[in-house]
Amino acid sequence: MHPWPVIVLTIGEGEIVADANGDVLTYPVLEDASPADVAADAASEACRRLGLKACRVQGHTEDGEVYEMIVDTEFGTLEERSTDPATTLTSGQGTVHGQTSARTGGRLGRRRTSSGATAARGGVRRPQARRRKLMMWGSAGVFVVTVGVCGVYVLQDPEVTPAATVYTPPPAQLPVPAPAGWDTYATWTAPMQSSTVRAILDSSGHPVSVDGSTLTAHDPKTGVERWTRTAPFTISQVALFTLDGQSRVAASTARELVMFGDGPDPIRVDVPQNGTIVLDGGTAPRVDLPTKQTLIVAADGSTVSRVVPAAAEPIEALGADLVTADLQAGRIWRVTTDSAALPSPATLPAPAEGAELISVLGSIDGRVVAAWKNGDGPSGGASDGVSIGFYDLGTAPDATEVTQAGLVTLEGGDVSASGLQLDRENTLMLAGSVLIDVSTMKAHRLPGAGKLSAGYAWVNTDGEQSRINPQGEIEDTTDSTQASVPDLITADGKAITRATGSPTGDSPNSLYALADTGPRPAASPTSTIAPTPATTNTPDPASTSAVSPKENP
Repeated sequence: MHPWPVIVLTIGEGEIVADANGDVLTYPVLEDASPADVAADAASEACRRLGLKACRVQGHTEDGEVYEMIVDTEFGTLEERSTDPATTLTSGQGTVHGQTSARTGGRLGRRRTSSGATAARGGVRRPQARRRKLMMWGSAGVFVVTVGVCGVYVLQDPEVTPAATVYTPPPAQLPVPAPAGWDTYATWTAPMQSSTVRAILDSSGHPVSVDGSTLTAHDPKTGVERWTRTAPFTISQVALFTLDGQSRVAASTARELVMFGDGPDPIRVDVPQNGTIVLDGGTAPRVDLPTKQTLIVAADGSTVSRVVPAAAEPIEALGADLVTADLQAGRIWRVTTDSAALPSPATLPAPAEGAELISVLGSIDGRVVAAWKNGDGPSGGASDGVSIGFYDLGTAPDATEVTQAGLVTLEGGDVSASGLQLDRENTLMLAGSVLIDVSTMKAHRLPGAGKLSAGYAWVNTDGEQSRINPQGEIEDTTDSTQASVPDLITADGKAITRATGSPTGDSPNSLYALADTGPRPAASPTSTIAPTPATTNTPDPASTSAVSPKENP
């Protein structure tokens, strides 16, 4: 255990502040939260920022008694430190003895009295630390402690090097209009050399940015680096998969594909020279070949081959199976082996007599979606809208089976099958102006075509950007058709958005973690409001503001 750095926990009214070598975190303590649990969370996060798995946490009481704790980031615990003299930390105020409390324990540790003499080891004397008072919660009640806020500590082992301070990205302003529902204030930013590569979430919910050949996972709250991986090429697309029960981040360029697991070394995938890498085409990466074959990638980088029927094209890698479709005829194959003998296809049933298939749109998680033009209206009149059909696949290897699971009828005469957009993580499709939620088997006609991203459809109409949820409801609007669209939304509500650093392009592209509401400058405490003058019949034009309230908040 490193004697230095020591994490300082400041526990005050309604919040806990952790200071890790100058990197400060503030955690609110809600009414239903245990202060001990929040303290353990704050200390764990501070320790991770120092690049360590375990750190010391120290507090001193007003009467000279000392509290010593150990935080373990793996288990999120804040526990008593051993009193073994070999691990004792010396200070300018004397020897600090070990004590702490467990995260779920009783008092915040046993108390011991520190000596008044100045301690030194090996003839090296430490400078005395500056100190300040603060309030700390314990299960026995509130008591005053004094914590050292600076000072240099002598290491017990002179060979040990203190951990370097972890860089915390600063806040910034998004240089373009923010997405509907968010502010232009970003709590942190990260450089992204190529703004065309979408950010993703890893299996732990960390946003992952791409900067050239480097993947970096960030803490969603602070932007602090959680891990980095380096590909042997400049990355052009990235995606997260769960293969054989193992999490894999796949990164590719036009002709190369690697995956990353728990370790830093890339898992290489052998890609034929004429293969097309598809990372948004199912539950596994796939490589489509011009020879009517598709390679589906496994967790170890190996591949299995699946034959694509002559009249069909692949629409989804489903585990080790390949779902293919004749898009215009509505025939579906689920290919489960590498045999040239294909299973019998299934033909999608029409939703009603006279319905005409527009196209098979795609498949998400084994549910095929197709658009139909409804039959003639009453008295042989014009067609009455379109229908979206949902079809679940069977698992028989010799004959593909489909079952109609749902049907939605929409007004309007057509559904655009070209330019289909998929959001597989949120089981959404956007076909022209039709938003389709595959998991709930719902579909909605939108006020216009838009972009599908981060679990929403973003539609620009009449000078506004609208954010529309999977239920077809407008949740927010903003008065700019040039508003940005986020790549993803984190669990704590940040919109992770890419943008060019400046309109002239002379600064790097960046990833911005946008808050829904940014901070505003506080009013000056000395400012006063002038008394309102008496109303006159003729206002002075010079005193009238030329700026609208919207432009001058």
